[in-house]
Amino acid sequence: MVRGLPCLDHVEQLCDVCVVTKQRRLPFPQQTSFRAKERLELVHEDLCGPVTPATPGGRRYFLLLVDDLSRYMWVMVLGSKGEAADAIRRAQAAAEAECGRKLRVLRTDNGGEFTATEFASYYADEGIQRHYTAPYSPQQNGVVERRNQTVVGMARALVKQRGMPAIFWGEAVVTAVYILNRSPTKALDGRTPYEAWHRRKSAVSHLWVFGCLAFAKELGHIGKLDDRSTSGMFIGYTEGSKAYRILDPETQRVRTACDIVFDEGRGWAWDKAVDDGSTPTYEDFTVEYVHFEGAGRVGSSSSPSVSTPVPEPPPTPTPTHPRATTSTTTSSSPTPPQPATPRTPAPTATPPSTSTPTPARVEHSPVEFATPLSHNEERIDAYHDGELLRYRTMKDLLGDQPVPGLVPHDLEAQLHLACDDGEPRSFAEAEGHAAWRAAMQSEMDAVQENRSWELADLPRGHRAITLK
Repeated sequence: MVRGLPCLDHVEQLCDVCVVTKQRRLPFPQQTSFRAKERLELVHEDLCGPVTPATPGGRRYFLLLVDDLSRYMWVMVLGSKGEAADAIRRAQAAAEAECGRKLRVLRTDNGGEFTATEFASYYADEGIQRHYTAPYSPQQNGVVERRNQTVVGMARALVKQRGMPAIFWGEAVVTAVYILNRSPTKALDGRTPYEAWHRRKSAVSHLWVFGCLAFAKELGHIGKLDDRSTSGMFIGYTEGSKAYRILDPETQRVRTACDIVFDEGRGWAWDKAVDDGSTPTYEDFTVEYVHFEGAGRVGSSSSPSVSTPVPEPPPTPTPTHPRATTSTTTSSSPTPPQPATPRTPAPTATPPSTSTPTPARVEHSPVEFATPLSHNEERIDAYHDGELLRYRTMKDLLGDQPVPGLVPHDLEAQLHLACDDGEPRSFAEAEGHAAWRAAMQSEMDAVQENRSWELADLPRGHRAITLK
């Protein structure tokens, strides 16, 4: 081929430089060399997620288990990886009781949820072998990995074909597994996983199009002229019962029923049920105010509410007032609050014609303090720091005007609401002070650094807990 090149023999020598600079991964076998001979002899397992967005129940993961012999699958939708161990135990107990055999080998990857000490000890006590895949080698657990792709792709198609919101992916995943267990597969020579596992053929006459329109019969006490059925959306099959799961998109509630008329040619009109045509509209919560007409300096007290379970104070009150204004405006109230003064809404129990309290508060005498108690130790907390305790009179706290909406004997509750402890009553009040802004920023940084909370949408029909 060329001139001047000496004849070289093949040198049987390992070149370190070539290996370091050119090494590639070894090819994986096209098919496995081992196939289980009995049910539960080998079970493949994998955890898929996190999935965005979360389901209405706040779940972001699903756990998939596949029996090696029958290719039968079990699926569980989980809220976090920490729930995987308990879910596996429940699935194992149900499978062992159903087929009458003990699980022998469980094959997973090296995820922390599968390698925990407690999890390993449990299976060691049960006499179950653990097989782990090599790092970065999901091909060694290809049975469940390939099934994962099939399930996710089918769930995506089920949601897409009816234009459903993505938050219903959990119902689609469960339905996809239900259908695949009753569909023939090449790994079983045309048989279905259901037949290979249960040793009998499955019935498919009860299958319907996922997401189609469904009319469920009303079986309660209804009037002579009331509707005999309620329309909804078919989202799956009930486990352990000959019934279907029907979702009412307007109330976001799921009901189980067996007397149903399906319209497979139509789906739910999501453009009527939602504002933007993509995701359901969650009702905003309303902030309740407590207003004292003549109570010193306190004009209103609001219960801080949050739209996400995040504990930092600054973002909490900010969306509260616009939401409260929007919610009140859309209601049937004849006197909506003015947007210019969202912190002091008009009281509902006091007529608007009372104009005398304003000069009364202006001419009120200076603050009067009562004689301190002789024993204050039980009223001093860890933040007292030696400061002199002062007690104000009830007249100075509540003023001369009667307190609307509260019984007269509830003085302790009134004192708690009207007493000034030096802390701001709202985010707007705290934002005006540099010290409080620094404290709020420090709190947010600590929460973010420690990953104490995870941002999530508030599920429909739920009220967020309050935080101080």
